Amino acid sequence: MEFLGFMAVFVVVCLLFFKPTYEKLAFRIFVIAWLVELVMFVAHTSNFFPNVNL
Repeated sequence: MEFLGFMAVFVVVCLLFFKPTYEKLAFRIFVIAWLVELVMFVAHTSNFFPNVNL
């Protein structure tokens, strides 16, 4: 799953580099990728989902 986050950030960088007019879309993709990583971290470290292998 981390690979998908890295790919989303790569897409954001490519969008900003090649199509600066899509800045809002790039920001939305970045925020969504960040939130997915945050949810994965919380799910992995909390006791709400014990013994989950992410």
